[in-house]
Amino acid sequence: MNPGLLDLILFSEKRKNFLLLLKEGPKDIEEILERLQVPRTALLPQIKKLKEEELVIHEDGMYRLSAIGVIIVEKMQPLLDTLAVFEKNEEFWADRKLASIPPKLVKRINELGDYRIIEPDLSHTFDLNPKFVEYLSNSSRTRIFFSYFHPQFPALYLNLARKGIEVSLVLSEAVYSRLIEDFKEEGKEFLKMENTSLYIFGKKGVEIPVLIAVTDRIMVLGLFNESGRFDRQYVRSSEPRAIKWGEELFEYYRTMSREIEIE
Repeated sequence: MNPGLLDLILFSEKRKNFLLLLKEGPKDIEEILERLQVPRTALLPQIKKLKEEELVIHEDGMYRLSAIGVIIVEKMQPLLDTLAVFEKNEEFWADRKLASIPPKLVKRINELGDYRIIEPDLSHTFDLNPKFVEYLSNSSRTRIFFSYFHPQFPALYLNLARKGIEVSLVLSEAVYSRLIEDFKEEGKEFLKMENTSLYIFGKKGVEIPVLIAVTDRIMVLGLFNESGRFDRQYVRSSEPRAIKWGEELFEYYRTMSREIEIE
């Protein structure tokens, strides 16, 4: 796609929305104006530009995408979705270490969709974020990767498992060491349950995230900032594609981990 076409498509909301509407199929001008909620005098000059670039065809009173237009619009949607993800919270993403996300998933980061940022709760400075705990508790299956330790984590794992929730944990070696040193009994009880599994990630030279949590309802992601610190901000999305994306990210780390069996 040459720079002229990029400018034509991306630098006009009217042209962009018009092309995306035609992705659904041919439309007459009355339906187009009603769906886009723009005046005829404002839209027609934009349509003219798209026709001149042979992206749109007007025949028998109907507008439709040309063969080239179909290809471009298909490629355009993921780009727009990716831009929307980053533009929604530019400062957050500019300060995150994205190296902990494998390239194939970075390329599909648009699948996070209409995500939200969970901000630090000053009223629970020393506690786990209540919303985070609620998300995990209201599920039938939970998969979690942790690379930092919180003294309330062992109780969280156990409470989830005791509720009958299927819990699969991947812990960094440092977090696992804290678990077996300071919470040995809780660790043993967790491993004895039929609905639990525990893995240790110890591969050297791999950037890791702070947290990945995926349930049947939601995906939560925590990333270190560029200074290597965690500011307790999480990405949360409940969109099906985001949950699938989170599952793949969790599996990426689980497959590089070793499973711990009860002795």
